[in-house]
Amino acid sequence: MDQERNFRTHYYEKVGFRAVEEKKSIEILLKDQPIKREKLIQFCLRYGVPAMYRIYIWKLILGILPLNQSNQDYVWQHRQEHVRELERAATLLVPESNAFSLEQKILGLKLIDEGCLPLNKTFLVTDSSDSKFVSIVQATSSFVSSDVDLFWISTKFYKHSQELFVSNLVQYPDDIIQCLKKEDVKLYQHLSHHQLMKSLPIMEWLSTCYANVLPENALERIWDRVIGGSSAVLIYVAVSIFLILRRPLLALQSASHMVNYLSKIPEDCGDRIVNETLELLHKYAVQFPVQSESPSNDSGRKVLKHCT
Repeated sequence: MDQERNFRTHYYEKVGFRAVEEKKSIEILLKDQPIKREKLIQFCLRYGVPAMYRIYIWKLILGILPLNQSNQDYVWQHRQEHVRELERAATLLVPESNAFSLEQKILGLKLIDEGCLPLNKTFLVTDSSDSKFVSIVQATSSFVSSDVDLFWISTKFYKHSQELFVSNLVQYPDDIIQCLKKEDVKLYQHLSHHQLMKSLPIMEWLSTCYANVLPENALERIWDRVIGGSSAVLIYVAVSIFLILRRPLLALQSASHMVNYLSKIPEDCGDRIVNETLELLHKYAVQFPVQSESPSNDSGRKVLKHCT
């Protein structure tokens, strides 16, 4: 029975469908009092999150909402009021901020909240960390329906992602190259010949967790794993992009043309990229911090560096 369930679950993940049993499983987890955060993390890493519960689960894991459901309304009211206070402060400090874009407003609220508002009192992006945060805000805005959700999820996700992989980030491009060489020698040689990795904004891709790179339907599924604590997924997303877009990349004969092509990944490639990413995670036996029932766990395959 366990083997049948494992095969069925793996099949659903591979073809992009979510098993009905996964929806039931998350509903059971949410009935715990208090909710077990570690179990939610395990679920994110193994399956991803059903769309109808995604924002709520993210809030719980990122610490925006407490795990005790009886306190959630009270805490959320305070979260809302905190944002309103920041907005009032922004209006007083920089009256012209009302004309800023939504992303600039959220950046301004973050800077005020951290006590880092520049002396010139402008919310314009001034350094690379601001630029990365704005990219995450832009991506997050497609997932949420309120400015309060946008502020809290953007700021908490940004902090979480930077803490998760900042020490290993500079080594990830080498891991991407290593994995691509194993998967497709011809494609690896073609991209190496044109020195694509030197032209591609790969560090921006990684440091923003592919915000504004992947289609929305793919990005939220990748972020499920990042919020669950997997940094390795970022390595395999890049490899999967190259593999899924293999044919057009082989047809292009300059790095500039490839970079331009990759700047707008086709919407209909999103699910295929995610599924390929998950296949690579299984193939290289990346050990998530869960007691997984997946048959890939005892495959004995070699693990790439920095896979956790």
